[in-house]
Amino acid sequence: MAGLLDRVKTILGSKANRVLDSVEDPTETIEYSYQKMQEALQETRRHILEVATAKKQLEMQVAALKKKAEQYALDAKDAVQAGRDDLATQALSLKGSTEQQIQDLQTHIQETQAEQDKLAAAQQKLETQIETFRTRKEVMKAQYSAAKAEVQVGESVHGITQHAEDISGALQRAQDKISTMQAKASALDELEASPDLTALPESQDDPIRQQLRTASHSADVQEELARLKQEMQRSSKPLDASSDTSTDK
Repeated sequence: MAGLLDRVKTILGSKANRVLDSVEDPTETIEYSYQKMQEALQETRRHILEVATAKKQLEMQVAALKKKAEQYALDAKDAVQAGRDDLATQALSLKGSTEQQIQDLQTHIQETQAEQDKLAAAQQKLETQIETFRTRKEVMKAQYSAAKAEVQVGESVHGITQHAEDISGALQRAQDKISTMQAKASALDELEASPDLTALPESQDDPIRQQLRTASHSADVQEELARLKQEMQRSSKPLDASSDTSTDK
């Protein structure tokens, strides 16, 4: 049952890790935002270049029209000198329309310049924002990395603590078993050294064994009696010798 629960915990833990891995990484979001700001800056610079190019083209057209207007003015003078008022009138008419075109183009140039100035201001503002964001980005990434590392270390320490508790319990149980086995071995050694362990049990119902034990006991008593008599005889001999000496005197 415990093994099954451990397997379930492992499966659930792996699934939980996959879910956590799928969560948006804030550092990726920060980098994506920074990339978008860089792209916006590049787009702004491209628009500024396009507007500057268009303004330059308008200025070139104005320069060409001014030369043409000057030429029409010269043509009008030459026509007057030639007595061709009709040609002079035509030249002056063309000169007037050309000058009107120049005036219209200069208005467009001013509008284009205003657009270019606006884009340049936007570019400068965006560059400042990007620089500020870049600094904050690095700080936020460092903070996230530190926080992530702290969480990982905390989880590792928590896991190690749990494993240490399990290991401590297992070691205690092992030590208890070792102590029990050592006590059992010591008891067996004491039993092997005891004479009772080698003595053969005697059956109280064995009549032959009882008779032999009784005979052995009687023999011991008779032997003890004979020894006592010999000691008494030895102790009485000096007394007899002393009595004989007194009688002779």
